[in-house]
Amino acid sequence: MERGAMSILAEEEVVRIARAAGEANNLSITAVSTAPAVDSTGTSAIDIKIVLTPGSSASIMGLPSANTTSQIIRQIADEGDERFPIIRFEEQGAA
Repeated sequence: MERGAMSILAEEEVVRIARAAGEANNLSITAVSTAPAVDSTGTSAIDIKIVLTPGSSASIMGLPSANTTSQIIRQIADEGDERFPIIRFEEQGAA
């Protein structure tokens, strides 16, 4: 990799990582989507939205949410993607 060049994973790989981390923490996931983003410092980031099945948002409180988030951040970094993951959970059907 060239010095200064940023490594970016394919969307499909980020979705696979996020889904696997969520499922490993017993989350009921209906969809995962990503979008380019910028964090509060102006650094390149990736927005990851994990959509949960209706009525399952209570299941992510506490450790499942924290573990899923930390696993996604670590795995994306381990794969060489330098963007900061911004991870959001949303219940399907919620506005």
